[in-house]
Amino acid sequence: MAVIVVPFSEMVAFPLFDCVRGATTSVLSTDIHSPCLCHHEFMSVGEVPATLRHAGVTQRELDVLRLVGMRLRNSEIAAQLFVSERTVESHVSALLRKLGGSDRLSLAAAAELLNRAGVPAWTLPRQLSSFIGREEEMARLSELLTLHRLVTVTGPAGTGKTRLALQVAAGSERETPLLIDLASLPPEGDVAGFVADSLGLGHGGGRLLDRLTEALRESETWILADNCEHVVEALAELLRESMPRCPALRVLATSRRPLHVEGEALYELGPLSVPSETDNPAVVLASSAGRLFAERGASSLAGFSVNPENAGAVAALCRHLDGLPLALELAAARLRALTPQELLAHLDEALLAAGPDGAMTRHRTLEAALQWSLELLSDDELLLFGRCSVFPADFDYDTAEQILSAPPLTGPGVRRLLPQLVDHSLVSARTVGGITVFRMLDSVRHAAAARLAERGESELLAGSHARFHLDHALELAQGLRGPDQPQALSWFEQRWPDLRTAMSWTLESGQTADAWAFLAGIGMGWETLGVRREIFDWLDQLEKSPPPAALNAGACAAAAVVLCCQDTGAALDRARQGAALAADGDSATVALTQLALGWALGYHEGSGSGQAELEAAEQNFAALGDRWHQALALEGLGLGEEATPRSVATLLTAAALFGEHGDQVKRANCLNQMAHRCVDAGIRLDEASAWLEEARALALATGNEHELLHSDLFRARLDLRTGNRVAAAAGFGLLLGGFRRIGDRRCAARCLLGLGQTAALRGDSSAAVELLIESAGIAATTTDAYELTTALALLATSALTRKGPRAAAMLLGAAEAAAVRLDHARRDAIPELDEARAALSGTLDRKEWEAALTEGARSPIPTLLHA
Repeated sequence: MAVIVVPFSEMVAFPLFDCVRGATTSVLSTDIHSPCLCHHEFMSVGEVPATLRHAGVTQRELDVLRLVGMRLRNSEIAAQLFVSERTVESHVSALLRKLGGSDRLSLAAAAELLNRAGVPAWTLPRQLSSFIGREEEMARLSELLTLHRLVTVTGPAGTGKTRLALQVAAGSERETPLLIDLASLPPEGDVAGFVADSLGLGHGGGRLLDRLTEALRESETWILADNCEHVVEALAELLRESMPRCPALRVLATSRRPLHVEGEALYELGPLSVPSETDNPAVVLASSAGRLFAERGASSLAGFSVNPENAGAVAALCRHLDGLPLALELAAARLRALTPQELLAHLDEALLAAGPDGAMTRHRTLEAALQWSLELLSDDELLLFGRCSVFPADFDYDTAEQILSAPPLTGPGVRRLLPQLVDHSLVSARTVGGITVFRMLDSVRHAAAARLAERGESELLAGSHARFHLDHALELAQGLRGPDQPQALSWFEQRWPDLRTAMSWTLESGQTADAWAFLAGIGMGWETLGVRREIFDWLDQLEKSPPPAALNAGACAAAAVVLCCQDTGAALDRARQGAALAADGDSATVALTQLALGWALGYHEGSGSGQAELEAAEQNFAALGDRWHQALALEGLGLGEEATPRSVATLLTAAALFGEHGDQVKRANCLNQMAHRCVDAGIRLDEASAWLEEARALALATGNEHELLHSDLFRARLDLRTGNRVAAAAGFGLLLGGFRRIGDRRCAARCLLGLGQTAALRGDSSAAVELLIESAGIAATTTDAYELTTALALLATSALTRKGPRAAAMLLGAAEAAAVRLDHARRDAIPELDEARAALSGTLDRKEWEAALTEGARSPIPTLLHA
């Protein structure tokens, strides 16, 4: 494939440029198959071009000029040419004198033009690094080029528009691309003259446009116009006049904004795919961003690879950098000085540092790349650009208009200017459910937030954003419990980044009453929304800030139910506090606090506890006609039943009530709990499998991650119960990270127990002990008797050889004490207890045995685990 490549250097008033431009014809006609001068991919010519020879430039001086253009220091040039550094200094001085240069930079700029003019006529500029990902993008862009005469690749700074276009051009087999890099042309520059120069037309007589179209009319050449955003209007005008007169001409452009020429096809290039939150190297490397970071990291630091120790940090880096190729390459270049974990902590500093050697000046930092776009904005566009930074994720026209409208920008102004920011690739737009939603990349948002701060509007806009979202959440809270649940859940899921940002601002600004109002307003609806780690962080921050009197009881009840997933002792404290505050309250508040207290007692003290409070709550809610809270009280009763058959029957009733009320999430939760009880007891396993299947389908339909994780967890326990160890181990391993991420420590302990059990079954005792100790430690905090009993029994058996018979007997004593809190069916279904007693029997005399069991039952679990 023949390619004409004529990129232009800085348009400096410097005599050498006339020499070099005059030399390009000579260079291109010379034998250019001689070896590279150095590791950079620039080709040496066989002789000095005539124009330079006439200026007195020698072959050795030409060699020095080329290496100056590669930004080598004198010492490096001396090493390349096997001469002294003093000789190189002499040659540089001679070049400046002979060619009229003012400094070394002017020589480098001219040398770049000369070197690129000498690239072989049968290839595009050679890329010095591999091209990763973008297979679908390349195929789609190639397809567009066959269907349209003008295709513009748009996208934010750093997405790799140029690299993609060059890659597509390199794969073309039909036509001859002409690369015109407009980056060095100033915004007011002569685009038509620039293109004419690239075609070798010069500035001869006749109308320039006529000569251009005459040159292009009969050719099969197609133009690759790179970096067009700053000369969009002039280039668009040129294409409007020339393309109708040149029917064979095709143009592929790269720009951060469209050209707005009739017939233009736009292709918006987004970031690379990024990994989810994970510590698994395979998951990181399955994403394009992860592969790019890994490869560029290995180029920067020999021996670097993504491994279990750094995979989590690399995944986080890829997400924080939005999968932007430029940002990833800049970050990877810093691995010579920082580990991925350190890089994550100092990310802003790393991206402000110089980019990879050889990068274009305007792309040497991410900040510089963004600045290039901002210089093209009007004052109003800059104002809106800064204000958009308050949105951490998607937002729509209506939300933007309500939050961002403040003098001097009105609502209509917001609607008018948003599409213009999209045109500049500073905000992306897509259609979701028939509504246009907008989004800023995190890297762009960082620059926008700095603009907002410069204007002194950060607090004003953050407050407006927080009040809007917290107020709207409370309006929708009731919808979480009934037939409007799908719409309410969808809103909370989409707006959770905004709610997280709003609560952070509220707490940081000391407005704890508003934070409590939000938590209390959602109330028991947190059971439907599912656990999220941020809620526990908020409760930690609010621990020393009591809720306002009007919210006291309800806020405490909501906090108690949420805390049952992490710390049942803290949950019980909050529940008791709420019950005391509601003593003289209305019947609805009293019922709510009874529900929370019974719920917390059941989780903290085990089967049979809290039943009286839950029964009273169920009756009170039934009298009030509040069917949803009545069903929630029934679920609590089912969870606390000592006998598994009665527990399942009560949970079935609660599941039916939730279903009738339109709450499919809580119905799924009841089905999961029913299956959980039966799997632990080893009964009704076929029914348990069916319940889990239905629960999973409901979780998927409602988009509730917590219940989806629950159904998969209990499926893994069912696999373990039925002997499918491989599937069980895989399931527990995949789910552990999910539960840790959302902050559900109770279920994390269940995953750890399952992993410990499967490790023990395959004979990996050291791994089993480590996993079981962690599981038991968490279970002691969440007071989950089944997990604690099983883990301690297994640890007791293994401790016989690790720590001796007395330590083993103490662990068994603790396991049997925890088992007392279980109903008979679940306790009898833990074979590890009987196996531990059988293994330890006779290892101590009777008196020592009884003393060790008693001491173990009374000892704090952490002390036993780490003795």
